[in-house]
Order: sequence, then C-alpha cells, then structure tokens
Amino acid sequence: MTIDKFTGYAAFEPFVLDNKETHLKVHTFQRRPLEPDEVEILVSACGICGSDVHQITNGWKRATYPLIPGHELIGKITAVGDDVTHLKLGDRVGVSPVCRSCGDCGDCADGFGQLCPKKVTTYNGVYKGHTTFGGYSDRVSVQAKWAIKIPDNIGDEEGAPLLCAGITTYLPFKHQKVDETKSVGIVGIGGLGHLAVQWGRAHKCKRVIAFSSSRSKEQEAKELGATDYVAMNEGIPDEYLKSVDLLLVCGSGTSSSWDTFMGLVKNRGTLVMLDIPEKPVAFSPPNIVYRHTNVAGSFVGSHEDLAEMLAFASKTGVRPWIQKVGNSLDEVNRGINLLMNGKAHYRLVICGEGRDEGQKL
Repeated sequence: MTIDKFTGYAAFEPFVLDNKETHLKVHTFQRRPLEPDEVEILVSACGICGSDVHQITNGWKRATYPLIPGHELIGKITAVGDDVTHLKLGDRVGVSPVCRSCGDCGDCADGFGQLCPKKVTTYNGVYKGHTTFGGYSDRVSVQAKWAIKIPDNIGDEEGAPLLCAGITTYLPFKHQKVDETKSVGIVGIGGLGHLAVQWGRAHKCKRVIAFSSSRSKEQEAKELGATDYVAMNEGIPDEYLKSVDLLLVCGSGTSSSWDTFMGLVKNRGTLVMLDIPEKPVAFSPPNIVYRHTNVAGSFVGSHEDLAEMLAFASKTGVRPWIQKVGNSLDEVNRGINLLMNGKAHYRLVICGEGRDEGQKL
C-alpha cells in the first residue's frame, strides 16, 4: 500500500488474475501517458461487482488476461489533461463501467453514450493499443466527461456502488417514465435489487413488490421500501400475477423460469433484464405476442444519466447497503470469495480503512 502525497488517501496496489484459478495477485504495469481530455484519479473506494466475477472466471467468454477489475469507483483527481476545464486537482469524482465515448455518433447525440460503438470500458477494454485497468489498482485515467462529481452528502464507500449498481437500476425508471401511478416488481433482492427497491420508494410508486427466492430477506426488503414481499419458493399468490407495470429482473439462475417472470407483468407492461446470465434464456412467444408485453434491456447509463442519478440519490437518500473489505491482497480475495459463495451482504466495497463491518449506511 502506498500513500499519495497530494490527497493523503491510502492507494490500492493493483490486483489481477492472469490464470484460470479464482484468486487475484499483484500485477504491475506501465501506465500510458495522460491524454489532453483525461483526468487521473487516485482510487479511495471501489466496489466489487458481480460483473467482476463474470470477468475473473471468464464466464462471459470475453475476458482478456491479465485484467484488473473495478468499474464502480470514487477518488480524487491527481492530474488534469490540458483540454479539461470543468474539473480540477482535488475534485472528488466517480467512474462507471464506461470511461470514454466519441461524442459524435447518433447514440452519443441522443444521450446514450454508454452505447457508443467507440466506447471504452473502464477495464478489460483497449484504448490506443493499451489495455484499460480498473479500480482495483491505485489509479485510473478516464475521459474527463466520464468523471462525475460526487455530491457532498454521499461518502466515497457508500457512493462507489451507485456508479454501476445504482445507475443500472435507476435508468429503467427514467426510460419507462415510472411515477406514483405505476407498480413495480423487483426479482432478486441482492446487490442490484436492494437498490431497485429504494428507487421504487424514491419514485413514490404505488406498489413496490419484492420477489425473492425465500422469505429470508422480507424484513430488510420492507425496510428498504417494499410494500409487498413474495417468497417465490412458496408459490406466487394469484394477486401478484399480472400485477406490475415494470418488472426489473435483478437476479436469476439456471433454474429461473422467464415465463414465470413474464407472468408477473401486466398486459402492455415491460420486463427489464438487468443481470446477464451466462447461459441463454427462453420466453414463450404467446406471453409476449398475445399480451403486448415488452422485454427490454438496460446497460448502465451515460455520463449525463450518472450526474442525474447521483443528484436524485443525494436528494432522496437512496444508498447501497455495503460490506467493507480492506485494500490488502488477502482482503480483496476474501471479498471476491464472499461474492462468489453468495455470502455478500448486498454490496462489497474495497476501502482504505481495512474494516469489514457489514454495516448499513
């Protein structure tokens, strides 16, 4: 661990997996020069995301080793490119899974920079021949417009998961124009789902229904803002069939029935896929055709969306429930193993203090 002279933050040493064993080890590399439109950020907190596990294990079959994960991070700016005018040294900013877009294509023009065909991902991407490495390292360099200022009332550790899990679950509410007249359902009350429940509460939805595999999270789901709770292993009561305008699928498994999920959606309603299963999924066409239902996807957000989401979270009090791990190699590996073994309490965050409190913030 090193201490940066400018900010005084404890900086993370880089961690990497360069073989098929599920553990991380130290990796050093030469950083590329800072581009004129970029800023360099000293990482103070970085979430351990489920996507990191998919990449570490190459479950999605698109990982390039060596890789350094970490795409929901917060830190202070330690270097500013010559063309950057809206950020300065010492600004506290956050970074999402996307760290660069062209700004000229149709998607960028329409406010969907995260879909830009020339986008660069925060890790496991390539820019000018250099591999991008994420927030498990001590510093990252990103295009300045993708470095989003963090509101003062959102701390580094609680704020980091908002940059991926937060925006991923926030955006469907925006795109589907959800308000107090709508009922929403959330399948999977975990790292994504517990934030989706809070967004439903914050949007004052008339009904926020948590669908979970068992009854173990009922009390917490209601504390988060769920008006109803359904333990799917006990069967689904008839009143919850065709009950929601919007269904967010935040967690699924190999045994999940997507037709069962679709059966929860009202006629003309929408099911939004937020997690990405490693195996193909199937829907029965009549569930879609005869009921005018929609299936949509949602991939993080643009830099404009991120700023909007953080402002809304700041105002409404939406925050992830986090479990902290330290920034030593053993601690980060422990965090990865907690997530892989289903023992993470909502969101895991690597922090400089080295505590593991499992606390709710």
